Amino acid sequence: MEFKLFNAQIQKQFALMCESKKLFRANISRHELWEIYLKAFPSDPIFRNPESTQHNCNYCNNFIRRYGNIVSINKNGKIETLFSSIVDDEVYGAVSKKLDEAIKLTEINNVFFETYTSLRLLAYESCDTNQKTYRIGISHNHKRYTREEAELFGVVKANEIRTFHHFHLDLPKQFVDMSGKSTEAVTSIYRDKYNTFKRLMEEIPSDTLSLVIDLINQGSLLDGTSHLHSVKEVLKWKLLYNSTKFEKDIFCWNVSYEIEERTAKFKNSLVGALCTELAEGLELNKACENWNKRADPVNYHKVTAPITQRQIEEAKKFVEKNGYSDSFNRRLANIDDIKASEIKHINAGDGEIKEVSIFDNVKSTTSRHKRSKFDNIEEVSITKFMKDILPSCTLVEILLEQKQENNLVSLTTSINKESKPIFKWTDNNYSWTFNGNLAGKSQIKEAVRSKGGKVDGILRFSIMWAENDGDNSDLDARCKEPRGNLIYFSNRVNKITGGNLDIDITRPKSQMPKGAVENITFPKLNKMDDGVYKFIVDQYRADNSKGFKAEIEFNGETYFYEYNKPLRGKEKIQVAEVTLKNGEFTINHKLPESNNSKTLWNLETNQFHKVNLVCLTPNHWGDNQVGNLHYIFGIDGCKTSTATRGFHNEHLLPDILKHKKVMEVLGSTTLIEATDKQLSGLGFNSTVKDEIILRCKGSFNRMLKIKF
Repeated sequence: MEFKLFNAQIQKQFALMCESKKLFRANISRHELWEIYLKAFPSDPIFRNPESTQHNCNYCNNFIRRYGNIVSINKNGKIETLFSSIVDDEVYGAVSKKLDEAIKLTEINNVFFETYTSLRLLAYESCDTNQKTYRIGISHNHKRYTREEAELFGVVKANEIRTFHHFHLDLPKQFVDMSGKSTEAVTSIYRDKYNTFKRLMEEIPSDTLSLVIDLINQGSLLDGTSHLHSVKEVLKWKLLYNSTKFEKDIFCWNVSYEIEERTAKFKNSLVGALCTELAEGLELNKACENWNKRADPVNYHKVTAPITQRQIEEAKKFVEKNGYSDSFNRRLANIDDIKASEIKHINAGDGEIKEVSIFDNVKSTTSRHKRSKFDNIEEVSITKFMKDILPSCTLVEILLEQKQENNLVSLTTSINKESKPIFKWTDNNYSWTFNGNLAGKSQIKEAVRSKGGKVDGILRFSIMWAENDGDNSDLDARCKEPRGNLIYFSNRVNKITGGNLDIDITRPKSQMPKGAVENITFPKLNKMDDGVYKFIVDQYRADNSKGFKAEIEFNGETYFYEYNKPLRGKEKIQVAEVTLKNGEFTINHKLPESNNSKTLWNLETNQFHKVNLVCLTPNHWGDNQVGNLHYIFGIDGCKTSTATRGFHNEHLLPDILKHKKVMEVLGSTTLIEATDKQLSGLGFNSTVKDEIILRCKGSFNRMLKIKF
């Protein structure tokens, strides 16, 4: 085969490649490709001088180096090269095969385009913007040899004219950019689309996209319908990606070439950020809250995130298949459920396990007490009390204080005692729930945390209001700092002191669960100015105002306040003044602390009540050491005032938590009604600074302040 015919076959192959309407470059170096080409010839006679062979041509060298790595993708997802179909010649067929094989061993790393500016500079031919095709490469050239050259080379005659043919192709206009941009600028757009599209296909599961479509259709995302088309479009490509017979990388190059840039860059969009959060495991309600904040910072709290029917069905199938159905039928535990062999405390002194004390048939006193009268009583740690004092007691009474409202706790268990354990402690099916259906202490603090607020600062001021359906007032938390700066909704952060209002809720009726909160924290003591910090609640807008609750926390101590009457107009209520001096905080209460006598869970505050059970939480029964240790003081007659949550996600087994979105809703909606014999009382986290006052009787009588 003559070289001219060889090039004609390459041109034919190139025309077929162009019919795909997409051309790419393979990741093989120009130098390597040219070396493969020359070495592939079985015999390439020397021409003109020992440094040159017949095929070692500058024009062909330039062509191979510039265009030899052009490839396309056929309908079967396979790479086609310029040399894929040259098979009917012993010499050029063998050369083409080696080039074709070498290129196919590499991956696509870019798209192919020429620019009109380059073609004019390369001087392959004169060209204008009206052409349908453009020549790349030099088709041929003529050479007249001098007498000196004839004598030197010995293979030509003086004045002989020879014609040499070279690699060249006719490039359709669709692959020539007329914008005036550089080749890199043109191809970088396609390369960026490929990179972002590939990440999208790899990182966002189809289940996540289907979930977001369900959320939009259910109206759970503010302005979600305007993004529905883009999510459906990405889901279409994701399903094709999952099922394609193409290599994944080839699929991504092929698809990203033609799709719109906004589809390829879906992950960078607003709805793409939501999909990424969900794909990375962010809890459904939190992800939807983040979406609604981004979609509408003012009204983000109007929408809450449900779960999808498909998620419910999958969770139900898992629960039934694994024998957990009875485990989620919960009830409040009672004292008759508690066996001495199940509920124990550990005596660290002699290593023996001793049963907890249970006190029966003792009446509690009814006289009211002021806490100040117990300021000088003996103090002992909870560890010492459990080890040395409790085992010898025949009667324990506990002073119930109003500030302990959020310490109220109930033990829960499954209706079927033989049901399969669902908790991380796998030898019992007991759990616990604090007041407000929380997993831990402080309703306000937990509500702040659940809405994204910071609760770990050196000084915290939090307010909560609108816990019923009627109050839709807009209350604002404010702090006036020593230098006069006011932290509030229009001036949320003081960069000098670090003071930060991180939650601002304007329409409480939109909140689920009920209860609006605002929160101000100071993160670092060394940034704060000495002086007085005034904490204020301002009613910005009245709408059936009912009052508010507030907390101030510093040095591990929390102070509680309740304002149980409507605020008038734009009334401002000062809660307290906290003074910082020489690194120490002191407080001046402007509202009275919330310690007036009231009824909590069927018990009067500021009175001693009989303790009928002392135990650890079930995660520390027997040999269990799972999570934080809590101490529970069961109180005679203590009865929840609202329906109780039977379990919390944070306690569930990891396999069950694969369905955490459904479990969260299941736990919050399948509540347990109060009973007469329920086992409830006060609970205390061993890692949280706290204290209680006990009156103990046994071999001796004493009043104790127990420190946690």
